[in-house]
Amino acid sequence: MSKKTEPGKVIVINAGVLKVLKILLKLLISFISAIAGGVAVSFFVPYYEYGAYGMLNNYSISGAVTFVIIFYLMLRKKLLTRIFTGIGRFNQNYIMRSIGVEIFVANINSFLIAIIIFWISGFIGKNIITALIWAVFAYYVVLQLLTRKKIGYIREIADGILEISKGNLDYKVAKMGNDELRILAENINKMSVELKRKIEDEKRAEQTKNELITNVSHDLKTPLTTIIGYLTLVKDKTYDNEKVMDDYIEKAYSKSLKLKKLIEDLFEYTKISNGVIKVHKSDVNLVELMEQLLGEMSVIAKQNNLSIESDYSHSEIIVNIDSDLMARTFENILSNAIKYSYKELSGKILVKVVKDDSKATIIVENQGDTIPTEILPLIFERFYRVDKSRSSKIVGSGLGLAISKSIIELHGGTVYGSRKPIKLECVLC
Repeated sequence: MSKKTEPGKVIVINAGVLKVLKILLKLLISFISAIAGGVAVSFFVPYYEYGAYGMLNNYSISGAVTFVIIFYLMLRKKLLTRIFTGIGRFNQNYIMRSIGVEIFVANINSFLIAIIIFWISGFIGKNIITALIWAVFAYYVVLQLLTRKKIGYIREIADGILEISKGNLDYKVAKMGNDELRILAENINKMSVELKRKIEDEKRAEQTKNELITNVSHDLKTPLTTIIGYLTLVKDKTYDNEKVMDDYIEKAYSKSLKLKKLIEDLFEYTKISNGVIKVHKSDVNLVELMEQLLGEMSVIAKQNNLSIESDYSHSEIIVNIDSDLMARTFENILSNAIKYSYKELSGKILVKVVKDDSKATIIVENQGDTIPTEILPLIFERFYRVDKSRSSKIVGSGLGLAISKSIIELHGGTVYGSRKPIKLECVLC
């Protein structure tokens, strides 16, 4: 047989009864507070009667006043809520925002509790020494309880600094609170990020320096070795006739010109990078400057089976630039476009100049081999070549685009490349 389960009993309290119970509870809390208030007064003020039978004295009066105040506050819940909310806001806005004020308040609270413990212990035990010991112990315990989070957070910050000092620059100190310790944690995190960035910059600079030395050594050594080789043949008279000797001298002369161009480009790049070259700006019509330059470069383009076309958004585009430096910049970019264009079929190089609000954009497009996306940002680095072996038959110092980038940045502009068709965009503000 299965047992019958009895339904659970639900006690329903009438609304009136519940209201009475709430009032009784508030009366009880107020009565306990009144007793505590009377006892507290007895610790500081001597007993004094105000009438017969001892019913009216300073203890009973302080208890009655405490009872009335607490009971009134208990009845006015909104007022009580506002008081506690105000205390909380004051704590957040003033005390919690300053570690000094917070420690001061913690000391005051610990001291007040220590005094209360002292009087209670003295009242119960009638021994001042014992009361003093209990008061000191209470002060220490309360102070530790009130400040343990801050002390723990300070230890956490110290551990974080130690971890960062070991080289773990990715470590982040937790941000807590709204006081000076939070600001300290934020500054430590910013310091580790900045330190990591500087270390990475130094590593890149060291790597770039090593690559520069290697590339300069290679690019200087190759033509120099060739020149020495041809001149040695002439010096030792290792040739069949005068025509062969003239050919050796011509090749040595050609390589010496290449060497001279490389040294000049390197010297110019160094001066621009170190800020030795000063920019002398003036208002220049960019259309006229480009037309003059394109007229000169068209001869070289025709020699390479190419043509240059231009497209201007306005007939007159005034920019504030150093015309000599910018002419060198556009010459380098156009020379690069000619070198790396397809020459098997008749091709063209398109030059666009667009004026947009307060900036001018110069776009140079050509038809050539597609440059991988990851390499595009590197083509403006010094001595960078897509041909890693540096065995390309296309001659050049490898500094043309790097010089152009430095000059454009001196003018407050930017330069970047895109793929297929090869496009170099220069933005001048």
